[in-house]
Amino acid sequence: MLMLHGIPTHSYLWRDVVDVVSLGHRTIAPDLSGFGFSGKPRESDLSPHGQADAIEGFLEELEIGQFALVGHDYGALVACELLARMPDRIERLVLTNTSLSLEDWTSRSPLNPLTVFAIPAPGEVALKLANVHMLRQAFALFVNERGRLSAETMALYWEPFRNGLDRTLLRLARESRLDEDAFHSWKAALYDYKGMALVVWGAADPVFKPDRAHEIVRLLTDCRFELFVHSNHFIQEDRPLALGRLISAFVNGKLDE
Repeated sequence: MLMLHGIPTHSYLWRDVVDVVSLGHRTIAPDLSGFGFSGKPRESDLSPHGQADAIEGFLEELEIGQFALVGHDYGALVACELLARMPDRIERLVLTNTSLSLEDWTSRSPLNPLTVFAIPAPGEVALKLANVHMLRQAFALFVNERGRLSAETMALYWEPFRNGLDRTLLRLARESRLDEDAFHSWKAALYDYKGMALVVWGAADPVFKPDRAHEIVRLLTDCRFELFVHSNHFIQEDRPLALGRLISAFVNGKLDE
């Protein structure tokens, strides 16, 4: 099972979910290029296409053929790009709290985490002044279970900012390679996918509301939809064990009936 994170997190997001799903499956949660503790080359392609290139190489190096694919937020866009390239290798697909609307990723909403970084000068100043306490405040908008955002947890989420994640966020905000053609391709890949899919949503997400989930569900031929009513954008923090059990049951075929 391959689990892909979003912005501005890294593989640590999946830690408690992996504890559950790895009981029955080999589970891999890499840091996307430019994120977490991965390399951060200044000229690397951070788009879903570029990330998919890196993941393809990663899969080949590990000699992985077929696999279940789980994507959250920006990682779900990477998952859709992988689906477009290798639909026959993806046995089961899980998507959670994302959007296939270009507008959601390019809007200047104050809830868009990249908005402030898109403006030259203020973006650099914001990152220079940022600290772990400010990051916790930002996370709190997208996590209902605030007790999960302990000092230890936030220190691990903050650490990549000391090692180049700031450059990644600035580049994503200012050099976006997202366009309508890409989203059309990803929607077509979901429409053509004949495997089984699971769409899981945190209903309290202030950015990617449940209507975005329904748009994705309508594209898929064989899809199960689960709504976590009391969870926010990061179900992995609000209800990690429940999410892990749900994904495990789905991949094991226990939700097929």
